[in-house]
Amino acid sequence: MIQVIALDGVSGAGKSSTAKLLAEELGFCHLDSGAMYRMLTYQALQSGLRSDQHAELGKVAESLQFSFGENHEMRANGKPLPAAIRGSEVSAQVSEYCKPREVREVLARQQRALGVSRPCVAEGRDMATVVFPDARWKFYMTARPEVRAERRVRELRAAGHPAQYDEILQNLQERDDKDSSRELSPLRKADGAVEIDTSDLTLEGQISIIADLVRSTS
Repeated sequence: MIQVIALDGVSGAGKSSTAKLLAEELGFCHLDSGAMYRMLTYQALQSGLRSDQHAELGKVAESLQFSFGENHEMRANGKPLPAAIRGSEVSAQVSEYCKPREVREVLARQQRALGVSRPCVAEGRDMATVVFPDARWKFYMTARPEVRAERRVRELRAAGHPAQYDEILQNLQERDDKDSSRELSPLRKADGAVEIDTSDLTLEGQISIIADLVRSTS
C-alpha cells in the first residue's frame, strides 16, 4: 500500500479544508485533484474551448504539469493556482469539461505520479476508487445538501466571490448528479472506505476523526 490518505465525497462536504489541514498536521502533501480539474476547466474557458471538444481538452490537460511546492502546496507549470479557479463560472462548468476520457486519463496519471512521490492526502471524487485503489487509508465524506450549500456560500464570499444560496445549492446537486452518473470514474464510496458525515461536525472534529484513525493504523 502507498502512503496516501484518499478522501472522496460529495461537493461541499469539507474535503478540501479537511485535506489541507490534515496534511499540515501529519506533514503530508495536499493533493487537491479538484483543483487540477478546475485548472483544466479555467484554461479551457480562457481558450474558448467547448466541453465537447474532447481532443483539444486532452491537449490542454497534457500542457498542465502539476507539482508540489516547497510548502507542499500544489502548483501548475511551476506557478501557484489562480484564485479564479474557485469562481462560479468554473464551478458551473467543471463537471462537463472534465468528463471526457482524454482529460481524466491524463490527470489521473499525473495524480498517481504525485501520490507516489511523497506521502499525501489526496482528495477528490475518485481517489480511492480509481486513482489510488491501493491507498493505505480511504475515507468517504458526505453531508446534507443544505449544509454543504451554506458552507460553500461562506467560503466564496470570504474569498471575495459573489454567491447566492439557491444558485449554489442547485449547482451542488447538479454536480453530484453528473458525477455520480457519468460513465467514466463515477462518484461512489470505495470498498473499505470509512464514511464520515460532516453535517454536524466542526472542521476540527473532522480532522481529529481522520487523524486518529490514521495514527492508530500507521
